Amino acid sequence: MLYLHNILGGVWFVEETFAANYLPLITSYLTTPIALTGHPRNALQEEERTGDNSVQFAAVKNGAYQISDYGGWSAPEDAPKNSVAIISINGAITKYDQDCGPSGMLTKANLLARCYAEDNIKAIVLNIDSGGGEGMGCRILQEAISQRNKPVVAFCNDFVASAAYGIAASCDRVVANSTVCRIGSVGTYMTIVDASKRLENMGVKLVEVYATKSTDKNQEFYKAIQGDTAPLKKVCDTYNENFISSIANARAGMIDEDQSTWATGKMFFAPEAISLGMIDEIDTFENVLNYFNT
Repeated sequence: MLYLHNILGGVWFVEETFAANYLPLITSYLTTPIALTGHPRNALQEEERTGDNSVQFAAVKNGAYQISDYGGWSAPEDAPKNSVAIISINGAITKYDQDCGPSGMLTKANLLARCYAEDNIKAIVLNIDSGGGEGMGCRILQEAISQRNKPVVAFCNDFVASAAYGIAASCDRVVANSTVCRIGSVGTYMTIVDASKRLENMGVKLVEVYATKSTDKNQEFYKAIQGDTAPLKKVCDTYNENFISSIANARAGMIDEDQSTWATGKMFFAPEAISLGMIDEIDTFENVLNYFNT
């Protein structure tokens, strides 16, 4: 599940309807006692090869790149010669591996770096289906993509929003799988929770003592729970401008210079996203693999 401190106070690049699907799980997580294991999940240390900790390979067969009939997952170090590595990115984008969900962007960045180091890997395709997630997770993978030494293509598999689109936009090419693929939601929001009433009902009374000079400490949070969200909105705006700039810079010369057309949080179907320069084209996954068949 998502890290508790990020649910309560994290910066989110996420599409609202996608986030709403997680509300029952998050509500349960916040209100039910959790048995702590003492250590977070590390997908890379798990023995079973899955989409969380490994990659798929496509190799040339009968003149065209194809994924193995078995579709198995492997370590990047096991790449066949002249293969294309496929990394799956789906669900909520997070920095760390989720205990009950997909692996985080630290793990995906590790996989990317290992793919860069393998001469047998000709190119990388990110197969993305996500409504976004944590801003920190997005930034980590954007930075990993910026260090590439071979082509990295984003394949938008039906729904790529907010942080997921920020990741896709950092790639050499962005391809949607159909005309009804939805792309966008370039925007930012933060979540905070006032748990004082719940603690009070549990018989817990918090007494906070601040250092004399700490007059501004936690003020954005306290003003927000009292109804004044303006200070916290300034924090959100700073993250949002950084997020928008990362996309504008990654797709410079391609994306519409008028940011009001695409950076307001709106979602677009693929044809409109093409007209705005947010993505490059619509094509099949099989054809994308064969972009590298030269």
